[in-house]
Amino acid sequence: MSAMGSLAISGVRAHRSAYAGAGLVLAVAAAVVAVTGVLLVAGAQAQATGDVLSGGLLIAVASSFSGTALLVVVMVVASTVSLALRGRRREFALLRAVGTTPQQVRRLVTLEVAMVALVAAPPGAVAGMVGTRLLDPLLVRAGIAEPGFRSPLSAVAVAGAVALVLVTAVPVGRLAAREAARISPTDALRASAVEPRALGSGRRISAQVLAALGLMSAFTPLVVPGTLGSASAAISAFLLVGAGALAGPAVVGWVFDRIGRLSAGPATTLAVRNLRGFSRRLTTVVVPLALVVANATIQTSVDHTVRTAAGDQLRAAIGADLVVTAPGGPADGSSDGSPGRGLSPDVVAAAAGLPGVASVAPLATVPAQVRTDNDPDQPFGDALAWEGVGLRVVPDGGGAGLLDPGVTTGSLAGLAEPGAIAISTDAAFEIGRGLGDTVALRLGADPVEATVVAVYSRGLGVGDYLTGPATPAAHGIPAASDSLLVGLDPGASADDVSAGLTDLGLPVTGVDAYVTRATSAAGGEQALSNALLLLLLAVVAIGAASTLALTTASRRDEFTLLHRTGTTRRQLLAMTGVESLITGLTAWALGTLAVVPAVIGVSAGLLPGRVPIVDLTTYAAVSAGVLVLAAVSTALAATRATRDVAD
Repeated sequence: MSAMGSLAISGVRAHRSAYAGAGLVLAVAAAVVAVTGVLLVAGAQAQATGDVLSGGLLIAVASSFSGTALLVVVMVVASTVSLALRGRRREFALLRAVGTTPQQVRRLVTLEVAMVALVAAPPGAVAGMVGTRLLDPLLVRAGIAEPGFRSPLSAVAVAGAVALVLVTAVPVGRLAAREAARISPTDALRASAVEPRALGSGRRISAQVLAALGLMSAFTPLVVPGTLGSASAAISAFLLVGAGALAGPAVVGWVFDRIGRLSAGPATTLAVRNLRGFSRRLTTVVVPLALVVANATIQTSVDHTVRTAAGDQLRAAIGADLVVTAPGGPADGSSDGSPGRGLSPDVVAAAAGLPGVASVAPLATVPAQVRTDNDPDQPFGDALAWEGVGLRVVPDGGGAGLLDPGVTTGSLAGLAEPGAIAISTDAAFEIGRGLGDTVALRLGADPVEATVVAVYSRGLGVGDYLTGPATPAAHGIPAASDSLLVGLDPGASADDVSAGLTDLGLPVTGVDAYVTRATSAAGGEQALSNALLLLLLAVVAIGAASTLALTTASRRDEFTLLHRTGTTRRQLLAMTGVESLITGLTAWALGTLAVVPAVIGVSAGLLPGRVPIVDLTTYAAVSAGVLVLAAVSTALAATRATRDVAD
């Protein structure tokens, strides 16, 4: 083994307590990435075996989750690894003083971080691969996978997760060592005593760029319709947290300069001065905690906003007085998530013949795939180019006015022809199609070039794609009605008609109740969404706890010096308690400020003129959790560190 390799092993061994926290975060990060990889591989395998619908849905879930997951992983890993190396400036300065070159310092750090990542990431990735099978029942309940589905044990997913963690951690390590390797040993020793709060030009410009991108993406829903704009807006919270992390030292120093002028007790005074002198350390600790607040709040708040907008659009689209749902189907509230039996033509005819019924409009849904990307160089072959959708089958012309999707161009009357389709404005923007264009579909095993005959505005409520009964019939696809819109004669009693429908064995409800059920997340979908969100929050929480404990434990020399100058152990514990409270409040403030633009932008785009929606329950829970996590992690590490000092 080379001398540099031996030195790297010695460095990891000597700083094993610091690297232990970083290793834990790297392992958990690899597990999360492996989950995404397994879902992608499962989708590609399903596509290859001919199950194009399930394959497309699995890839869609993995792709949707991967964007947020990768952002979280990069930010948490960067924060933890850089903090593990920050306390070693004195060591790097001494290496420089005895003749080590900057290139050798960077190479040493690269080897150390790579060793830790190669030890921690593979077990984490394997655990993530195996743990993905815990999601299998949720995927089946949500209708994303077929019954009996088992996530594959994929070596590709494990290798990809390990590679991604390495690609993230190693450059962060080199960046953390860059400053110590460039400056003189004397300056490095001075910086280890008090951190500089001034920002370099690169860091300042990067913070400004991220802030600008975050604000622009927050208001994407004003120009990009539907869920695509909402997803873009949600990313703004992470960009703004990143901007806060880059600008943090200067902002923290400015704030605590003013707070330090206020009179306070010894513990508070010491805490404020420590935080002011080590603003970079505080910023590094704050970022993971702020991510907890931002991630949970923005995800749940955007979901609530989208559901509210979908409910408003569906309510506006339905011109019926009553709604019948298929017995045993999800919409009647009695199903476990499996498909209902459907409404037979005889039952529909019987309902239409009841006294007081003016008209009925049977609605059905058939599985289909829509080509959303014509790029021939898609990864996983052609899999990512196709999106699994529920193709809504509606009566020609919308069923005597009982369903109005808000047509902006064209006419629903054209759906009477086979191969005709209507698309929402959201879908038109996403796939780049309009009136008169063709859309590539897959109905069963049949490819279909469907012609767009209408574009409508209420896609969140009624779905992105509508067709008439002639299209699935032409390809042998059964389209059993899952719901029936019922319009009443003027003066007819809704109660009498409801009683007649009930006598036919049909679950019947009012429009408002139907909309509430239809727009509420299905049990399996909600459970899957919650599981993925909790997985991300676990990564962030572990990263935050590790950075807090590592920061406090690394201050043993500082505690010793304070103790020798007369500070008691009780005062040291009180000081760290105040610091943890300030840290938690700072993280809460950063996380809160980061989500405000996105919440306003999503509400302005989807619910113009309405008060922005915030999931207050989740926001309150994560806000309290951040404060408790900061206090507990700091208290445990401080108790141990000050015990050694007192002894």
